[in-house]
Amino acid sequence: MRNIKLFLLLLAALALLGGCAGSRGSLGESPAVVELPEPPTRPDNLTPEQKYIDQLLTKNGFNGYGKKPTVIVVHKLSRRLTTYRGLTPLKTYPIVLGRDPYNDKLRQGDMCTPEGVYRVKAKYPHHKWAWFIWLDYPNTQNWLKFGRAKQAGKLPPDADIGGQIGIHGTEDELKNLLGRNWTQGCVSLSNKDMEDLYPLVDEKTTLVVIKRD
Repeated sequence: MRNIKLFLLLLAALALLGGCAGSRGSLGESPAVVELPEPPTRPDNLTPEQKYIDQLLTKNGFNGYGKKPTVIVVHKLSRRLTTYRGLTPLKTYPIVLGRDPYNDKLRQGDMCTPEGVYRVKAKYPHHKWAWFIWLDYPNTQNWLKFGRAKQAGKLPPDADIGGQIGIHGTEDELKNLLGRNWTQGCVSLSNKDMEDLYPLVDEKTTLVVIKRD
């Protein structure tokens, strides 16, 4: 009987020392609290264009309120280009386009400026146009439009979709100043404006939107 009492006392003493591993103070302690950052607040007064950019950034894997990619929006009819850092507009520049400034580009030689959403393939100094920002035309959407146009008989069977479309400066500032659409499909700015735009652009975090309106 005495041995049983000693055994029970020993068990009680061990229980007071702690849990399975006998670690002091492990019983009754609250788990560590990890504070998560507050989610970014979404502005309530976004313009329609900013709302579109917000959706575009999400679709392309960017967080418009964390990372701040550069978004370039080209409006063909109003002949202007606006740069954004994330959703924040930075500056608007006058532009000129292909010799057919109204229609969407379907093939090489049609002198149209393509419409759609593009990435930057590369950027580099250019011997004629100061700088060149090379876009990934033709992308999947352009190939689809090209194929549909061929099937519908709108393009000849030997038509080529073309390439080497980008944003660049000019070799004749007067043409740009007068608003003459002189390119073969590219977007052209004055060399001074290209000097502003060029540092904002890189291959990983820049989106270019070319719209008809």
